[in-house]
Amino acid sequence: MRRFWTLFLCFVCTASASAQAADFSTARQIIRDGMARESAPAVVVAIARGDSILWIEAFGYANRETRVPATIHTPFYLASLSKTITATAAMVLREQGRLDLDRPANDYLGNARLTSPAWSANGATLRRLATHTSGLTTFDVGCSTGCEPPSHDEIIRQYGVLMWPPAEHFDYSNLGYLVLGDAIARAARSDLGSLLRDDVFRPLGMVDASLGIDRQRENETAVQYSWTRGALPRESRIVSGGSSVYASAYDVVRFGMMHAKAHVAGAKAILSDAAIDTMQNSTVPADGNQQYGLGWWIETDRYGYRSVLAQGGTDASSTWLRIIPSERVVAVVLANKGVGFSSEVVDAMIAALLPRYADGLAAQKARSLAARSTPAPNPATPRLDSAYVGTWHGVVRAEQGDLPLEIVVSDSGSLCARVGAEASERMGRATFATGLFRLRVPGDLQSADTTGGRQLAFYLRPRGGVVNGTVTTNPNIASHLVGRFSYWVELRKIIGP
Repeated sequence: MRRFWTLFLCFVCTASASAQAADFSTARQIIRDGMARESAPAVVVAIARGDSILWIEAFGYANRETRVPATIHTPFYLASLSKTITATAAMVLREQGRLDLDRPANDYLGNARLTSPAWSANGATLRRLATHTSGLTTFDVGCSTGCEPPSHDEIIRQYGVLMWPPAEHFDYSNLGYLVLGDAIARAARSDLGSLLRDDVFRPLGMVDASLGIDRQRENETAVQYSWTRGALPRESRIVSGGSSVYASAYDVVRFGMMHAKAHVAGAKAILSDAAIDTMQNSTVPADGNQQYGLGWWIETDRYGYRSVLAQGGTDASSTWLRIIPSERVVAVVLANKGVGFSSEVVDAMIAALLPRYADGLAAQKARSLAARSTPAPNPATPRLDSAYVGTWHGVVRAEQGDLPLEIVVSDSGSLCARVGAEASERMGRATFATGLFRLRVPGDLQSADTTGGRQLAFYLRPRGGVVNGTVTTNPNIASHLVGRFSYWVELRKIIGP
């Protein structure tokens, strides 16, 4: 405890003295206004340049009910920012010669292995898991009160199915990082929590970090507050390398400083500069104009600078780590609610240090304001291409076996579907965009895992006379599971328009 308070006081003093060189009052005001507007319990921020933390400050309560204040050492749920930490551990093992990122993930897994009804699973390498190009898709599951989540092996056996050819395209997958975490832990002959602790957290001086909640510090850990469900129970989701790290703003800024190639007092070099470059520069095309590296979102031009971003969030958490590598600037925002102002705080902190960034940010705000003042025309409803209009037959590979489907699509995009042996038809919608034939059908798959689901969402790609891909739905509400399940589906058109 003495070491904890020595570190705390040391960095508060350092931050207070250094912060005089920059004016962070705009960021502070955004935080106060946003917390009041969105009823956010706690926000903690940090910004560093080079080897110096310029400002680190906590606002609000880690636990609103017991009035536990947030501090710079309060552990927060990092959500998908965990992926960047897991990718870092993979790169550490690669530099140590303990794994090969370009080997199939199945070479490192146990009895539960990735499979595919159409593609070779050997293409699902560790690198492709890290860049969301392995062929895996959506899977996310947690527990409401009173349920036991499935094991990692059960998840991989049931849902570790390649829905796309490996390397074909980017598909952001929590399941992919669960598999990656299991694979690297097996390569290290360890469990993932110990691997992260010994090879990432301790060497970097991340004194508050853990995989899952540190039970010795449970009362200090920030409670997550959902917009709809209030305070959430502890550990309601599966613990994995994709979303389960807890860490403080102090930890996250130190982690970011390492990736900005700053040499921080008390931190060991866990990656070479070349390895850091590999993580940030070995990219694949991702959403919008972004690229994705090994655990990092990459923007090639953000207000005049190249930016790398690790970000996570749910309706009960918001975590941001943005780095401007050329300037070695690192900005962190952690909140224990899914707030909408985190990115604005990050931008305001960076703008306080970089005038060119500030100018670009101001120009973007002016353009957004002008766009909002100009009413957008009502777009015409597009007609579907005739290639997608007609009657389709196919199957879903559900847990109890193949489930037959019949879907009839009109050129207006309306559809009617029969699922399984049901006699009644369901009405839905069909669209085609960005290479995907998308179908929305109400209800579930009438299977043990999905009874009570609200909607079936199909994402299908055309391939030589068939369309195949994934259908996503909700788990069975009677099981007390929450999240999204995905299953392989293939359809063939039997009657044209």
